[in-house]
Amino acid sequence: MLLPLSIGFSNAQVVTNKHFSLGTTGRIGAIVSPGIAGKTGKPLNLHGQGSIGGRLEQGDYFDLMPSIHFTPVTVKEDTTYIDFQVRMGVYPSGGQFLGNVTSRSTDGLTIAMPEAYVEARNIVGSNWSAWAGARYRRYDDIHINDYFYFDDHSSQGFGIGRKQTELTVLFPAFSDGGASATPYAYPAAGKGSTQTAIRQRTIVIGEHTINLPYQNRVKFLGEYHSLPAVRSDSIAYPEDKGWVIGAKLSTDLPTTKKGSFNQLAVRYGKGIANGGDGGNTFTWATYGAPDTETRQFTNARSLAVVEHFLLNLSNKFSLNGYALYTNSRGGAAATGKVRNQAGNFVYNSKTDLAVGFRSFVYLTDWFHLLNELHYTSRTDGDQPAAEMIKFTIAPTLVPTASRDPWARPHIRLVVSTAKYNTFASENTSSDYLQQAAGRNWGVTLGVRSEWWLF
Repeated sequence: MLLPLSIGFSNAQVVTNKHFSLGTTGRIGAIVSPGIAGKTGKPLNLHGQGSIGGRLEQGDYFDLMPSIHFTPVTVKEDTTYIDFQVRMGVYPSGGQFLGNVTSRSTDGLTIAMPEAYVEARNIVGSNWSAWAGARYRRYDDIHINDYFYFDDHSSQGFGIGRKQTELTVLFPAFSDGGASATPYAYPAAGKGSTQTAIRQRTIVIGEHTINLPYQNRVKFLGEYHSLPAVRSDSIAYPEDKGWVIGAKLSTDLPTTKKGSFNQLAVRYGKGIANGGDGGNTFTWATYGAPDTETRQFTNARSLAVVEHFLLNLSNKFSLNGYALYTNSRGGAAATGKVRNQAGNFVYNSKTDLAVGFRSFVYLTDWFHLLNELHYTSRTDGDQPAAEMIKFTIAPTLVPTASRDPWARPHIRLVVSTAKYNTFASENTSSDYLQQAAGRNWGVTLGVRSEWWLF
């Protein structure tokens, strides 16, 4: 009896890997809303726009990103880089989830793993790269509102690349969640019982970047989406398709201090690839309702235009700004509320408009003054527009003592004031207004931290 046990112990796997690193991002702190009974802090931004309008009073969250780095075993040394990376995110749907709290007080704590993949770059010294798994595969964003506006391809799949050309295949699939999402789930009958099955969307993405004179680069984007037809005893979903085209021009600007840029992006999606709502830009999160007769999104479309810039004007001042416009339409003929495939009534058209600025006043190396001004507008169907103007002042400690917009960590005192139009106020068009109904003004106060380490 002892012999097998001794063999088992001697073959136990002992981890001796030393090629390990850890990254992290997050925003955590405390915030209150004086105008709400109970003073609980609530975001001021309009519904349906997520963090568009600024996120200095955003709720707590943090990510941890452990990564294992492999050393290629070859006859001679090469430049291959091989990594396995995981991202683990923790955030609540509402309420506090850190400190002296119980599991009940988390109000829907979510622990997610949106990323786990293996990637090989510069394979055996070549220009080829490849990856497979699930990853946050996204590029430029408007950091003021964390809006990855053009090429956010975060999903599960695989990809290959060579120099400045990339080919990606994604397979996003999820059950019926939001009322505005195309249902991927359907009832599948088998052996006397009905179970929920998922129909798989397939996305093929091609991207190519061209370097132009005078520090310009243009990136071209093309996508093709396909959903298979399915049929059960109670319902039938026809095959559906969609496509996306877009271009993004990036320019490095010559200013007194390095790091200035301008980015202009235009993207158009058709059919089931018209996604991008609630502050995200996933083209596969189809918007609106299908045609009432064909039950397809053939006539659906979405246009998104984004302007984004950063000006490092001196060692005392920087200015970051953006403007975005999104107009989307579902597959149904009506622009107002229409019943979608899940049987829920959703708006079949919407327009988002936002303009915002953040200034950085470098009072000292370690003490910066952040100021933000945002205007946002949301129009659903034939309804009037809900509008908000928000101003934020945020004196900020920067312990790394760097006069740089990207220096982190930050510890900020945040004071935000929002002015809503009558329609937004009467229709409680923000989390804040849902608890302060009838008001045209909103105020939040807090102390927040923000960090990242890659």
